[in-house]
Amino acid sequence: MSSASASSRNAMRRVIVTAMCIAAATGANAHDWYENKVDPVTNFKCCGGTDCRPIPESTVQSRADGGYLYLPDGFNIPRDRVQESPDGRYHICENRYVITNQPYLRCFFAPRLKVSRLLPR
Repeated sequence: MSSASASSRNAMRRVIVTAMCIAAATGANAHDWYENKVDPVTNFKCCGGTDCRPIPESTVQSRADGGYLYLPDGFNIPRDRVQESPDGRYHICENRYVITNQPYLRCFFAPRLKVSRLLPR
């Protein structure tokens, strides 16, 4: 085995480790904005660690009454529980009941344009 190929492998390992560290730090920073958010109806904190995440727009359906339906879990999210997302994406915070393992909604965030249509005039 040549020293050039060993050196190349070591350089690749450093790149991979660096990328993993950056990804971990970015994930933590991206999660920070959820930390101080509370549901406007329940007043419970949105995030208990890893409960919140961005979700694809294709998993969300708006309802005529200004609420949303989150398709994977079948959550009917009333208008008064929808909060504005700071990044223009949909986000959900959910957890599971300990005994039944059924999901429950903690918080829901929608893009500004979607939320602004819901606000009373």
